[in-house]
Amino acid sequence: MIYHCEDRTCNYWDEGEKLPERCPQCGRKLLRANETDMTGDDWTALGNTLWDAEASDKKRMVDCFRKAAYLGSAWGVCNLGICMEQGNGVEADPVQAFWLYQQAVEMGSLNAVCCLGVCYQYGIGTAPDAEKAAELYCKAAEYGSPRGQMLLARAFHDGIGVEADAAEAVHWVRAAAYQRYGEGMHRLGECYAYGDGVEQNWEHAVHWFREAAESGVSEAMTDLGYCYEKGCGVEQSWEQAFSWYRRGAECGDPVSMCNLGLCYKMGHGVEQNWQEAIKWYEQGAQCGDLQSMNNLAYCYERGEGVEQNEDRALYWYRRSAEGGNGNAMCNLGWCYKRGYGVEQNLQEAVKWYEQGAQCGNLQSMHNLACCYERGEGVEQNEDRAFYWYRRSAEGGHGDAMCNLGRCYKRGYGVEQNWQEAVKWYEQGAQCGNLQSMNNLAYCYERGEGVEQNEDRALYWYRRGAEAGSVHCMFCLGWNYSNGVGVKQDMTEAIRWYTAAAEGGNAAAMHSLGWHYDHGEGVEQDMKKAIYWYERAAEQNRPAAMNSLGECYAMGRGVPRDLETAMEWYRRAAELGEAMADYNMGWHLEQAGKLSEAYAHYRKAADGNDDSAWWALGRFYENGVVVAQDGKEARRCYETGEKLGSVKCKMRLARCKLLGIGGRREKKAGLDLCRQALELAKESSEKEDYGYEAEMNLLRRTIAENES
Repeated sequence: MIYHCEDRTCNYWDEGEKLPERCPQCGRKLLRANETDMTGDDWTALGNTLWDAEASDKKRMVDCFRKAAYLGSAWGVCNLGICMEQGNGVEADPVQAFWLYQQAVEMGSLNAVCCLGVCYQYGIGTAPDAEKAAELYCKAAEYGSPRGQMLLARAFHDGIGVEADAAEAVHWVRAAAYQRYGEGMHRLGECYAYGDGVEQNWEHAVHWFREAAESGVSEAMTDLGYCYEKGCGVEQSWEQAFSWYRRGAECGDPVSMCNLGLCYKMGHGVEQNWQEAIKWYEQGAQCGDLQSMNNLAYCYERGEGVEQNEDRALYWYRRSAEGGNGNAMCNLGWCYKRGYGVEQNLQEAVKWYEQGAQCGNLQSMHNLACCYERGEGVEQNEDRAFYWYRRSAEGGHGDAMCNLGRCYKRGYGVEQNWQEAVKWYEQGAQCGNLQSMNNLAYCYERGEGVEQNEDRALYWYRRGAEAGSVHCMFCLGWNYSNGVGVKQDMTEAIRWYTAAAEGGNAAAMHSLGWHYDHGEGVEQDMKKAIYWYERAAEQNRPAAMNSLGECYAMGRGVPRDLETAMEWYRRAAELGEAMADYNMGWHLEQAGKLSEAYAHYRKAADGNDDSAWWALGRFYENGVVVAQDGKEARRCYETGEKLGSVKCKMRLARCKLLGIGGRREKKAGLDLCRQALELAKESSEKEDYGYEAEMNLLRRTIAENES
């Protein structure tokens, strides 16, 4: 049974076993049709209803168009041509389609004029002829066809068969939009949004996006949602953005599906709902949206809203990457680099980073640069590393800006240039890159590439710390602890050391442990001191291992255990902690193992430990293990004094008084000894091994030489 709407302007036609009560388009009454009375256009309208039907009904659709063509309907002839062109319900035959379009044009079909122009533009059923295509588009446009106007606008925009003219393109887009043609209204909104052929105007863009969206254009719903999301041309509103993304998604726009999923994931404009986020990512992915595929893969990778699944993550990353999504190319490269969901393959990682970089993905560029710098999956190449760091940095990637600054600082792949280093650190810092903030602060602190400025150093350490950089937190704590660039404030120092330590910074853990150990800025608490020393030692912080060794050696906060102390000293020394070598030397000396002690003192001195020079000086002064040598002893004391050792200062004063390693200067030597003794009374070195004995020795020496 064939039936139609009683309102002929509605033009709804369909068929079925029973007559429905109302027209699904306008709600009017439906009437049964008599096939013998149906016109060609009636058969075309019925065929159009079947256009989106199941494959089994496609033959019926084509039959309707054939009947329409037989009855002289230009509309039906044109639609039959479309079926032939697309292979919809019939085997594709572009030549036959081209002929049918020609016949429909002769019969007066404006849509056929457009279709024939498309055939000439793309060479469908005929040789390509851009000028002929533009001529046909112009004909259809001037007769008022909104589709023709849009095709002509595209021709002027891209220079297809005519000279490119952006203003003329907008003229024809506007003509289509004024006819309430959905695609035209949406495109006019895009022109205003991007300043394409007209002066950029977000308010006008929003107007036309809204007009197109209200007429049912799903892409316009997406763009209107974006305007509300970003506050472009309207007051920012996540609720409105969510509303339009939902409308666009429900109308089938894959980009809206992706954006709607993101709203549910982040709780933007709606209560956070991971299951809904996954649902919309899944729908967007199934519709072919590459970003939805990438986002869905990310959820599978992290186990967000769905059970973690490496295989599914890899599958969707690959689908998205192979479709051309730069983010997915980068993520697929990461999978190959880490062996995530696939066997590790650095060459494949580089391949996908390369493809992502060529697509303009900034993270891919940065990762590719890292591979060239480290020689991972590709031959190490400073020039290529520098090239990709620069490309990524110039595109606005914060990590790349930081690494580009580092290249200039070290002269890696480029001539060393401190000013350029600071410039890129500055840009990275302004982009919110935490490592750039830290590096910039360091440059101001040291006066490297920029005039030394404690205030600017403190500013950037604070910016980085407040943004979450644990290293900046540590540095800010150090500044407060030492009164550098700011008034000394131990409460603030402890606050930032604690924040950094709790954030995992080993240096801060050690510093916090030291303050609890010595009761500086905080009440002494050996339990907390040991806790933080151990936490830092677990991260292979050699200074913390040395401090733990000292605690065990002295029985401070833990039972005295020299064997455990020596083990911590040994571990710290192996990691290059010179003070640990000195401490090992001291305990070996006390145990009478002088040769071993000397070896550790020598190693510690080579690492510029000031106390080690004092110990070596004593060995040379007294001929212990080595030949007695006053001059060498004096040289050791002088070196240690320059490094800040008060014990060396006391020994050196004694050498001058007694003439050890040089001419004796009794009066000057006594003055130096007295000065050294006064300094020693106030020194923070008083807890060092042998310090009290050294002061007593100096007192005796002064007393013996004052008479």
